[in-house]
Amino acid sequence: MPPSVAKISPILQVQNITKQYPGVTAVDNVSFDMMVGEFHSIVGENGAGKSTLMKILSGVVTSYEGKILLNGKEVHFTGTRDAENVGVSIIHQELNLVDELTVAANIFLGREKINAIGLLDNDSMERETVKLFAQLECDIQASQLVRELRVGDQQLVEIAKALSFNSRILIMDEPTSALTESEVERLFRVIDQLQKSGVTILYISHKMEEVFRCSNRITVLRDGQFIQTVNTNESTPREITHLMVGREIEETQIGKNRSLGDLLLQVKHLSLPWKNHAKKWRLKDINFSLRKGEVLGIAGLMGAGRTELLETLFGISSEVPQGEIQLEGKIVSFTHPSEAIAAGLALVTEDRKKLGLFSEMSIQKNITICTLAEATTAGLISFQKEKKMASESINLLGIKATSPSVGMTTLSGGNQQKCIIARWLKTKPKVLLLDDPTRGIDVRAKSELYQIIDQLCTNGLGIVMTSSELPELITLCDRILVLREGELTAEFTRKEFTEQAIIEASVN
Repeated sequence: MPPSVAKISPILQVQNITKQYPGVTAVDNVSFDMMVGEFHSIVGENGAGKSTLMKILSGVVTSYEGKILLNGKEVHFTGTRDAENVGVSIIHQELNLVDELTVAANIFLGREKINAIGLLDNDSMERETVKLFAQLECDIQASQLVRELRVGDQQLVEIAKALSFNSRILIMDEPTSALTESEVERLFRVIDQLQKSGVTILYISHKMEEVFRCSNRITVLRDGQFIQTVNTNESTPREITHLMVGREIEETQIGKNRSLGDLLLQVKHLSLPWKNHAKKWRLKDINFSLRKGEVLGIAGLMGAGRTELLETLFGISSEVPQGEIQLEGKIVSFTHPSEAIAAGLALVTEDRKKLGLFSEMSIQKNITICTLAEATTAGLISFQKEKKMASESINLLGIKATSPSVGMTTLSGGNQQKCIIARWLKTKPKVLLLDDPTRGIDVRAKSELYQIIDQLCTNGLGIVMTSSELPELITLCDRILVLREGELTAEFTRKEFTEQAIIEASVN
């Protein structure tokens, strides 16, 4: 249960905030307030204006209409440093780290510690970093380069960086989107301690269980507008979902009409060496099969090898794998993604921002880039054909966009992810590899994506997917494999699915 909050003057008041971009009003006359030590959740669909509003409150976006009052006094931040100086910091949904710097250097970027002779005091910064990670109960090395970390560990670096500011108001934009369940538990223990010390938490999440677990109040946005603020103990997830979308979301029977077909993919004794590491193997002796029309889930804690397994299947592993992969009965060995694509595999990567998006291109170019041959006439790309191809995908996946020709960065995170999925569906794959595909996607979009996945399976596609959310795997999958430290520890059929059994196989 979230702690009670004293009825005192608000620490933060948002009054009639509006933010417009060319052709779209991202935030439209939004007002709400927050109390000292409150855990206040902001919810809404992708494109509801949540992230834009948080960027305004943290000084990322400086041009807007309306007022922000901090302890009763109006403030207008000229940048993030201005906000941090008065105790307001943000953990962004999309990671903002410098790959070629160490973990400690990222945490103290722009406010580096200097020693007595004017040089960088790396030892001091690393000691402070170690203390921050001790608070988060994780063992990330302060001297490690950020590019060597997986997405989940990078997100923990972002969290540690925000904690280092000793903020009075901490804004968290989807902070658990790449964390495992044990890491989420760890984060909420830290949040509990922060609240007890008087820190106010402004929290964005699509995960209703998190929102209702910790929130004192919940503010709902829809299409950039304020809908309602409710006391958490007087509401339900169903009511909040209804406020978010303006209607009830119909419950769907996922997997009800599936009929598994012939053997599609078979993996035998697959191992992936781990060069210059004491463990020697990232993956060790993995065996499994996939049938047409089947969704096979891969569960496991962070570092278990889930992403490495999908990358190995797609031909982008860091080392040459050992073992055998058969696709429709034929042995295949991919040394480049182009070979995997030609054979009928597609991979939606875990890290959307770094590995999935062409941020300087339009929506339609992002969707059609793997299938441009279908949009050519006499060797030239037809803009109209390309636009039609993109429009079909936009309609199919319910992507919220004013036009296929607008930039990808104008879309919310969830809609960007839909575009990446659309790109790969255009290649008409036999096997679709999905690495945590609903990360950052809202409730309705998830429901729609679940139905799309189910329909693809009905049409004979085979899907291998990972997810940081066990309920998602249980909902979507016909079977679930569990990895622990690169080894296969268990396999469950749908009748055997329980969260407890899967977690036990992940840790024991």
